[in-house]
Amino acid sequence: MLNLMKMEWYKLRTGKLFYLLMLVVFVVNGLIALLVPIVSRLFMPEIAVSDTMASVLTSPFTVGLLLIPVFISAISFLYSDFTGGFVKTIAGQVGNRGKMVIAKFVVLGIHNLFFFAAAALSNVAGKAIAGSLVLEGDIVAALMSLLMKWLLSMAVCSIILFFAVGIRNKTIASIFAVVFATGAFSLLYMGISTAVMNIFKISDFSLGDYLPDSLMNSVNVAENTLVVNGIAVAVIFIGVFVTLTYITFKKRDVK
Repeated sequence: MLNLMKMEWYKLRTGKLFYLLMLVVFVVNGLIALLVPIVSRLFMPEIAVSDTMASVLTSPFTVGLLLIPVFISAISFLYSDFTGGFVKTIAGQVGNRGKMVIAKFVVLGIHNLFFFAAAALSNVAGKAIAGSLVLEGDIVAALMSLLMKWLLSMAVCSIILFFAVGIRNKTIASIFAVVFATGAFSLLYMGISTAVMNIFKISDFSLGDYLPDSLMNSVNVAENTLVVNGIAVAVIFIGVFVTLTYITFKKRDVK
């Protein structure tokens, strides 16, 4: 298993798209963080613009669309074996092919951690240069929120893992990646939530509180918002989809 993880890590750190997309996230995220306070001061000088360090770390991505490069990079990493023929070469040398899935997912966690760190650093740097950053708030709670969002991103990636590695369909994996990143499912969640409340006469129900892509936007440790939901949902989704990928990958022929 350790050797498999080393091979996956080697493939990740030697991949050009990984560095390119991480640079895109860093630059674009930093520019937005820099320009928004400046533009606000120009057009609304009477309103004081400031962001606490805690709030910035809690929401490292200035816009949700910047999750698209994160998930696309993840798909490229996960699917590289099939385009390069690596799986066919190495599969016969591994006693349990399912271990390759576990190794990929572990290294994928490192992949997402790098992107989240890049987003947090660029957001902090942009707001600091713009002069809108205030060193206030519960930094520990903010870092825990950041860690929670990383964990939920892994839950989303476990779904992508199933389609990219288990089903081996890069197109479907990419569609889900874009949909999750853009929050396109939010209207669907809202519609289902409304239907459930009307049918079962429930006064307060939100389907998004039980799905990883929606929880990434709402979980907050400092405010104790949906923390338990976030942990439970992340563990369940990761457990289910990594297991499904593990089983499917073992059963399918390697081509």
